[in-house]
Amino acid sequence: MKSTMLVTFASCALFAIACSTTETRVVGGGDGGPEGGSSPANEDEPTSQPPHALGAIVLGEAHTASSSPAPIVRATFVPDAARVKSCRTKLDANCEVQQVARCKGASETGCGEGEVCTLDDACQSVCKKPVVCDSPCDAEEVCQASGTNATGTCVRAEPFDAGPLAFSGTTTPITMYPPYAYKGKGQGAPFLGGAAIKIQAQGAIGAGFDGFEETFTATTFLQTAPPLTKLNPDTLFGTGAVPIAWVAGKDTIVVTVSGAGGSATCKAEDSLGKFEIPRAAIKAALGDGASGETTSLSLAVARQKKDVKKNKKTRGTLVGVPIQPEGWLELVTVSTEKASFQSCPRGQSFCSGECVDLTTDQGNCGTCGTSCPSDQTCRAGKCGNCDSCLATAQTATCKPQVTACQSDNACNGLLGCVNGCADGDAACRTKCQTTWAAGATKFNAVVNCLRSACPVCN
Repeated sequence: MKSTMLVTFASCALFAIACSTTETRVVGGGDGGPEGGSSPANEDEPTSQPPHALGAIVLGEAHTASSSPAPIVRATFVPDAARVKSCRTKLDANCEVQQVARCKGASETGCGEGEVCTLDDACQSVCKKPVVCDSPCDAEEVCQASGTNATGTCVRAEPFDAGPLAFSGTTTPITMYPPYAYKGKGQGAPFLGGAAIKIQAQGAIGAGFDGFEETFTATTFLQTAPPLTKLNPDTLFGTGAVPIAWVAGKDTIVVTVSGAGGSATCKAEDSLGKFEIPRAAIKAALGDGASGETTSLSLAVARQKKDVKKNKKTRGTLVGVPIQPEGWLELVTVSTEKASFQSCPRGQSFCSGECVDLTTDQGNCGTCGTSCPSDQTCRAGKCGNCDSCLATAQTATCKPQVTACQSDNACNGLLGCVNGCADGDAACRTKCQTTWAAGATKFNAVVNCLRSACPVCN
């Protein structure tokens, strides 16, 4: 009989900038791969690799152009790498999007009362009621779903780790114990650029990795040129690709764009020193912008070096969860520069760093920098003089329609009646159309022609 068990481990996505401790659901019983939603096979995709348990140890720092770096130290150990579900979509050869749950409904979350929007095993957005246990669980227990019932059961959270971890070659001594919550103080990177770092694991007490000792080389620190904070928002929230540059190195560059729509991640060649973020990645991060409100966008450029050590041994058992006998250890160092930006509200665009409406802005009519003369008005993104245009159109482009209307008593009466209404007096116009209804067809022909000939008046 298949069973589901919660296996706890410290989680840190290998290409993410921020990491945190969490609980990941690993589905036990049966012997397949992941349950859908993963991207096509690549060097980082477990389904394209031999079966293995996975350990990922990350040392990193994140900074802005003007701030001191904040250290990142995380460790993750998973009994079967192929069973960690990932919902990603490929954008092109370099970029992919991490899907987020989006449910459609009348409420703000798209779900009913007491429900949350989440991704199911097929990476589809669904509304579910969170599992609630009748009584609080003990410190070493978690509330787990019991079949299809909304009421859960307290079960023991079985750890999977590698025992105490100790580092040498770092800028400060680091020793962590499961579940590997780093509580270092102060600022600064936990490593020197290009330094040799040694890590020693004592080995799991129960289920997890056997002890090991490995040495790996740290990456070098990343510096963008110009700094990300100098990126023109006109370009970022514009229409084309967004160029970025950095002091070239010899590792891997990972560019992450995050917003209301999720996160898009792109890989770039470090040695090139430059990359153009595809517009599709930025659009995916921004989402549909249905609310029309100003949204934020975060941009991070990270230099990453990853060493993979294979042929590690695992030990122990977990209830209903298979443990692969061979373990792979990924030792990752990362240096990250990041910045945040605010978009313009829907219907507006950035011009020289300011939000303007290109359809009506006198100094940016249709495109940034296109200024209308003082005797013209910007309407529908075009400069023009409405009165002058109408006068010309009535004697030229729309002359046949105007002549036909003037020769028809009902149409001519409707035309004169409407011209006598004050601007914005809808009641007057409605009364005219009722009184002179017989002339509506020819009158509408005049109106449609003038609208087409003079968009500046629309």
